[in-house]
Amino acid sequence: MSGRKHRGSENMENLCPVTRKRSTSKNGAAAAAASAALVSATKSANYEHPSSPSALTYEALEEMGIGMLDSEESSSSALSAIALAVSASATSDDNSNEMTPMSTNMPPMAHQLQQQQRLSLNSTADTTLDSSVSGNTTIVEDAQQRVLRQSAEKLQALAQAKRTALGSEGGSNSNSPSKRFRNPLTAVTCNNQSESAAALNFQPSTSRLAQVRQASKSAASPPPPPNRRLVPAAESFFVFRTPSMSAHINSGINYFDRLSDEILLGIFKWLPKKTLLRMAIVSRRFNRCSRDETLWTRLDLGLRTFRPGALEQIMRRGVQVVRLAQTTVQEPAFTPSAAAFKSRLQYLDLSMAAISKSSLRTLFSQCRQLKKVSLESTELDDDICAEISKNKSLEAVNLTMASGLTANSVRVMMESLTNLSSLNISWTDLSADAVTALVTNISPNVIRLNIAGCRRVLFDSHVATLQRRCPQLLELDLSDCNSLTPEAIPAIMKFKMLEYLSVSRCYLIPATRFIELKEMPSLTYLDIFGMLSDAAMEVLEKQMPKMGINKFIHSSVSRPTVGTRRTSIWGLRTRD
Repeated sequence: MSGRKHRGSENMENLCPVTRKRSTSKNGAAAAAASAALVSATKSANYEHPSSPSALTYEALEEMGIGMLDSEESSSSALSAIALAVSASATSDDNSNEMTPMSTNMPPMAHQLQQQQRLSLNSTADTTLDSSVSGNTTIVEDAQQRVLRQSAEKLQALAQAKRTALGSEGGSNSNSPSKRFRNPLTAVTCNNQSESAAALNFQPSTSRLAQVRQASKSAASPPPPPNRRLVPAAESFFVFRTPSMSAHINSGINYFDRLSDEILLGIFKWLPKKTLLRMAIVSRRFNRCSRDETLWTRLDLGLRTFRPGALEQIMRRGVQVVRLAQTTVQEPAFTPSAAAFKSRLQYLDLSMAAISKSSLRTLFSQCRQLKKVSLESTELDDDICAEISKNKSLEAVNLTMASGLTANSVRVMMESLTNLSSLNISWTDLSADAVTALVTNISPNVIRLNIAGCRRVLFDSHVATLQRRCPQLLELDLSDCNSLTPEAIPAIMKFKMLEYLSVSRCYLIPATRFIELKEMPSLTYLDIFGMLSDAAMEVLEKQMPKMGINKFIHSSVSRPTVGTRRTSIWGLRTRD
């Protein structure tokens, strides 16, 4: 039981710590001596009284309570603690016969009765004090009680201001704790005062630290957003302009009109194609300049779907290099008036494009300046081939896996395309007559030729005829020509400038005959896929150490794109 009382006294001592205030009067030394004697007397007793009036100076209360009120979360607990401290300090002790004004005619509280019982047990220790010490103690206590009254008055003013502030905060938020629970400050009274009396409440601290915190909190909180209109008013909208800029704007002069078309085209050439289309709707002059042919020389429209008439509009832009690989062209691609139009197209890639024969025929009927064209995996006929053959400047033609080629169409093209230097006509399901027309009428200027896939229609005699027709061949691909025999090797060895040869899967040619090819000084690469085992390949590599064997899986003859390059065709960029 004594331990519990001792812990209770410690709690009260922690709640209201004893602070010593230095006296400034002439009798300061005597008062200090009296206070020291009083403290030593009380320490010698078994009970240490925590409710001395000297414990409730204004500085102590400010340090203990107001500093704690800087945090909103601990405000209620701190205020309750200060209220208990005030009530404890207002209780009369055995060393003084005076009562505080707030305790007049008020019944004692429970903790005050306990303190009086504890003090009565130690009354014998208090009677041993000297009379002179009691007199000095009474003077000191009178001065401290005056300080206590002043502190109580200040606390009352602070409490009223704090109560007003908390009430205004609670009214602004419907979910505030003040509306859900009773304010804990209103339940704490001093010396059992009724609730009708002024309840304790506190104002925000006036310490420098609290002021700094309040200033930082006010700066961090954003101001309430104003009611902004979607369209700012003319008087609230401001644009900074120098006097020279304002003079230019207010003069009413269109400075773009002072620029020549050449300067505008020099600006427009750096714009993407989509931006050029938007510029065309700005003004009539911009529309005319944006349609200039110099701005539309290159286009990459691969993997797109063209609406009816879109292909004609592209051709009318004056495009010269266009990539239309894997595109889908909807009908009708051209209007009847497009027959008289002549395109400036020079490089055309229509590999694996979904386009009708009529649209393709109309397209090639407009083209007379083609230099390189790719029609891989497209459907052709004699009329389309006749239109292609009218491009006398054609240098490279890629017809890989194209369908619809006949002996007549092949003959017409080979006779007309005299400037042809590269031809890929592999896997086109040519007939024997078509192969004969090919090797008989091919241009002597051809240096790269791929006629792979001519199964059972390409013979040794065709190779001999080809050697006489095109003696300057640099690349020759005869892969999958199963009808070739060892008699074709002497004809191949007559190509004095041949650098690349592919005879893959020509199974009628024995492996021993390939060793004879090392006598060709110009031959650098030899592809014989599917012909030899690994052991025979090692022997052949030892016999031909300076020749690269099986280095290229796919042929690049006349193909517009090789490898991972998809932004250029035949080495020409198609994108901006």
